Amino acid sequence: RDAIRENQIVPYLQPIVDTDGKIVGAEALARWIHPTQGFMNPGSFIPMFEENGLIVDVDKHIWRTACKILGSWKATHPDKFISVNISPKDFFLTDVLSDIKAFAKEFDINPQNLRIEVTETSMMSNTDGRMKILEDFRKNDFIVEMDDFGSGYSSLNMLKDMPVDVLKIDMKFLGKTEDQERANKIVKNVIRLSDDLGILSLTEGVETEEQFEMLKQMGCTLFQGFYFSKPVPLKDLEGMIS
Repeated sequence: RDAIRENQIVPYLQPIVDTDGKIVGAEALARWIHPTQGFMNPGSFIPMFEENGLIVDVDKHIWRTACKILGSWKATHPDKFISVNISPKDFFLTDVLSDIKAFAKEFDINPQNLRIEVTETSMMSNTDGRMKILEDFRKNDFIVEMDDFGSGYSSLNMLKDMPVDVLKIDMKFLGKTEDQERANKIVKNVIRLSDDLGILSLTEGVETEEQFEMLKQMGCTLFQGFYFSKPVPLKDLEGMIS
């Protein structure tokens, strides 16, 4: 609780780029800058927060901080967006739409600059209720992203009804395979499917120039991964944008 109150937990921002490699936005990811232990990776504290329920407070803190950053960008980077994550517990323990709308109003930001990211697996319980929340986000001009597409068991069935604007395809969901050509065909057809449905495709986990060029040829429009940058502090991202 002290870490949240004292702003020790901060968003690190991982750039998202277009086909030209230009930064168009970023994903906000929680990192803990501990006063004695220094930088802490999320794997060392997020599971604890999820277990004790404080993950909701962490998420709210990141949502509000992202809106504050976007508010500060209105004059300098009005076209850039930030994606924030909604965890499964957020749906149960808080009114996510009301909270995020309030933060957006507090900093007077364009809702389209704040993207709402949910995982496919988080939608697999109380699906109808959660789809209604996502639809309400879209009615309020927020853009909704589905993360980790391909990690669940009903991906295609959910996609036909899911109110999403962006599909995030993780390069790692294919795993290691001996038949790389077959794996590439799957990615290519997922990109084509999203395009046919009027959904933007964003491939994350891009690690090499070869992958970037291949994905562009497949028709992907947005990209994220260590090839471009790891998650970085706000000042570093602003320097990269400039």
